[in-house]
Amino acid sequence: MDKEKLRVVCLFGTGIIFDKTLSILLENNVNVVGVCNANKHKKGVDFSYLKIAGKKYGWGQLFLQIIGRIYYRLLNRKKDIEIFNQIYNKQEIDSVIKQYNFETFATENYGSPETIAWIKSLKPDLLVVHTGYWVGKKVRDIVDGKVIGGHPGITPDYRGVHSPFWAIYNNEPEKVGYTAFWLDSGVDTGDILHQDTVEAEKGDSFFTLSWKGMVGIAKGQAKIINQLDNGEEPFARKITEVDEKTNYTHPTIFQYLEYKRKQNKVR
Repeated sequence: MDKEKLRVVCLFGTGIIFDKTLSILLENNVNVVGVCNANKHKKGVDFSYLKIAGKKYGWGQLFLQIIGRIYYRLLNRKKDIEIFNQIYNKQEIDSVIKQYNFETFATENYGSPETIAWIKSLKPDLLVVHTGYWVGKKVRDIVDGKVIGGHPGITPDYRGVHSPFWAIYNNEPEKVGYTAFWLDSGVDTGDILHQDTVEAEKGDSFFTLSWKGMVGIAKGQAKIINQLDNGEEPFARKITEVDEKTNYTHPTIFQYLEYKRKQNKVR
């Protein structure tokens, strides 16, 4: 008798980027039994993040980050949408997902009692995480820490926000890439299960490189889960020391301007 596949619950955000990750897992025979989608946005804005960022980095820094984002969108939005639609073909993604059956749950907080109860009810063996929200210890403990996360950057050198931007800004384009890891209590600090680089093509931006990295993460996560299903223990590269300076935040307008001066292939 074949060994039963691991029961996998996905902790995702909301939108087509996360649906793409789901479709890749499903296409690669991952036994997804449930998907929990978290969303804290009000009218398209995560006000809770703005409040935290303002207190942590200063309201002046936050203002310069917002101006930088507006500047970027004015220059790059049209081309980014074109590449986004190539990577995230809604018709193709939906056609994959509708072939499978799994439970769904919407939440603002993975750690809420209702959400934890729902996750436990599915009796998962493993959690897969693709989200911008925090996954706390109570949630990770449901599966005894068997939680696979990912980051569109080469960890532990580039953690946090917009890793492709910072790799290029720091004159290290060879460190544009992605990582799948065992999720722990840190920010992108878990032991590395899968890691690879993304080659920049003409017309790419640091956003499109992140999107390509997310696709790579999902494929890596599926590969790891298939190994586990086959009774194999995937190799994990231990991360022992992490420099807090590698946890990057959003660029300011001045950093955008410096990046634009340094860029070569990448918008």
